Amino acid sequence: MTYISSQHYIDEIRVEEKMENIKDATEVVIPCYYVGEIDGEEYAMQADCHHTLAAARALGLNVIFDVKKDPEGLSGEAMLDARWMDGDWYDVEKSDPMNNQFALIW
Repeated sequence: MTYISSQHYIDEIRVEEKMENIKDATEVVIPCYYVGEIDGEEYAMQADCHHTLAAARALGLNVIFDVKKDPEGLSGEAMLDARWMDGDWYDVEKSDPMNNQFALIW
C-alpha cells in the first residue's frame, strides 16, 4: 500500500506544538482513506494529521497508518479530485514536507 498526500504546506510552529503534545507517546496514528487500485498499485490518502506526522518523524516515533473507507463513499480519481490540497500527489513515506522534499506520484 502506498500512502499519498497532496498537502505540501507545513507550518513549523504547528509542528512544534504537536511535538509538545506527543512527546511522551511511543507511536502516532495517521488517518487515511482507501483510494483503491490505480495502475496496479493500491493507494490510501492521508486524510489529516500532516503536522502530527511531521512532529512524529522529528521525534522518531512509530507511525501507524489507519486506513478506512472515505466518509462520503468516494474512491479513485473522484476522491483524488475532491480531496486535493495544494500540490502534486506524493508518497508520504518517502517524502519530507518539512524540508520541501517530495517523492511525487502524479
